[in-house]
Amino acid sequence: MGEKIAIIGLGMIGYELVKKYNDLGFEVHGITRSDKGFFDGYKNINKHFIDITNENKIKETIVDINPDFVINTAAITNVDLCETEREIAYKTNALAAKYIGEACKKLNIPLCHISTDYVFDGEKGNYVEDDEINPINYYGWTKAEGEKVLNELNHDLTSIVRISVPYCISPVKVNFFMWVLNTLKEGKEVNTVIDQWNTPTYVPELMDGIVKIYERDVNGVLHFGGGEKVSRYEFTLKVAEIFGLDKSLIKPIRSSELGWKANRPADTSLISEKSEKLLDIKLKKVDECLNELKKII
Repeated sequence: MGEKIAIIGLGMIGYELVKKYNDLGFEVHGITRSDKGFFDGYKNINKHFIDITNENKIKETIVDINPDFVINTAAITNVDLCETEREIAYKTNALAAKYIGEACKKLNIPLCHISTDYVFDGEKGNYVEDDEINPINYYGWTKAEGEKVLNELNHDLTSIVRISVPYCISPVKVNFFMWVLNTLKEGKEVNTVIDQWNTPTYVPELMDGIVKIYERDVNGVLHFGGGEKVSRYEFTLKVAEIFGLDKSLIKPIRSSELGWKANRPADTSLISEKSEKLLDIKLKKVDECLNELKKII
């Protein structure tokens, strides 16, 4: 067997990474709390069932695997849940990142940590990597703390990749794209906000980007949004148009009408020019990505 990779967290991003690296011939180690059977039938996947907030367990597991590359995708991403379940959100999104970073530094192996556009307050949009972070909800704060503890480790082989509203066809998680598509197909109304803007991350592009981060020894903070800035409402309209669904079902509303527990930043669009240059890629616009998904479904 060739190189070994440890993928921590087998949610939507982790699942796609396991498939990607399995296809590339890596010895894949998936670290997660429980097995939902998503990888039955895959030959070269080793599963490790642990609680990543247990410092000794996660460090011992990484040392035992002794991988060539570690990718941490594990996080509690439910923004409202983080407001109420603060202890587990902090342990998962911040402390676990510290434990993982310390193990990688000890072994002198590269770590790619997935972060979020929600580390920004959304006041200006079009954020670059050096812009000051200022989260306005607890989820964003825990992810910002995760970035902070990794930066304080001074492990030169660390990359922090901020993504924004990731979407793809996933058996693991109903992301925003899938929710919109399925709801419209059922002939039901979709309420989408007109006052939130993002650069949605197309997961297949993210997979290719992470592969190149390892191949090219790219480190530091990287933004990996999408090729264009859209509101949630505009994104929803594009889904309806490309998949031939009824646009009249789409109802524009404001964030204040939804009764969320946590504040949402208005504009967390990411400028990803650094990633495009270092990884030699050109991020596609939403229409092109949705047309690719249409061919798959």
